[in-house]
Amino acid sequence: MLLAGDVARDEAQEALASLCQDYWRPLFQFARRAGRSIEEAQDLTQGFLCDLIESNTFARADRSRGRFRSFLLAAFVHFMANEQRQQNALKRGGGQIQLLIDEEIAERQPDLIDRATPELHYERSWAYTLLARVLDRLQRDYEAVGRGALFQALHPRLSGNTGGPSHAEIGSTLGMTEGAVAAALHRMRRRYGELLRAEVAETVADESEVDEELRYLLRVIAG
Repeated sequence: MLLAGDVARDEAQEALASLCQDYWRPLFQFARRAGRSIEEAQDLTQGFLCDLIESNTFARADRSRGRFRSFLLAAFVHFMANEQRQQNALKRGGGQIQLLIDEEIAERQPDLIDRATPELHYERSWAYTLLARVLDRLQRDYEAVGRGALFQALHPRLSGNTGGPSHAEIGSTLGMTEGAVAAALHRMRRRYGELLRAEVAETVADESEVDEELRYLLRVIAG
């Protein structure tokens, strides 16, 4: 469960920093969609996340009043409003926790010229970032036990995609039977589901909210 306040402060900061490191893109895209330049969006995102981590703000939040996704956006909107009033209030460097906001990645983010609101872009980016984080964890699991090639062959089929090489062709490449490939894909999908639930659980206040959050994020992706 998320996070700060349930464990020691240093551990809470480390856990929160890990989440923020991966989830900066939705905030960056929100700022861009709200009319900020690339540089302004980078500064706002960096400054906000550093303040959030160092102040342990989430530990003092009412855990019953929202998910980390919603809390983060509301806090960021408030931060942006304050920064608008205090143009020189950003603090970067000077001993602060540093988050690696890749400038090249930031510059490649889409211009978002459709009519969707900044909030909707934030939600979509959050959902896709979560799925990418889960896939990365799954890949590391497979590589850790020397099954990286199997992951590369099967992960495109996690969503049910039946295109590409057949099970028999994959098996021939990996030295497995067709049945073994099918069984391996079943296990991979099951593990992916477990990791997905675990990832969502890190962003909600209670286990009972996991299924509802999952359904919401899938609806957002479906558009």
